Amino acid sequence: METKKETDIIGVVVPKQMRKILQQHVERDMHLNLSDFVREAIREKLQREAPDLYRQLFKEKEVKKRE
Repeated sequence: METKKETDIIGVVVPKQMRKILQQHVERDMHLNLSDFVREAIREKLQREAPDLYRQLFKEKEVKKRE
């Protein structure tokens, strides 16, 4: 898992009804929490729409492991 130095916080505003629906999905789909679901959704969207950028995530992690 990433350390706090390797993470950043992104805030997002959603309608209350969307938040309720997202929370219901998180509970049904067995995600740890809403943040976990959002991270996975972002990764999936990047992988689908910008695979070259998605691959950079893994290249950067490999470089950090070697350091």
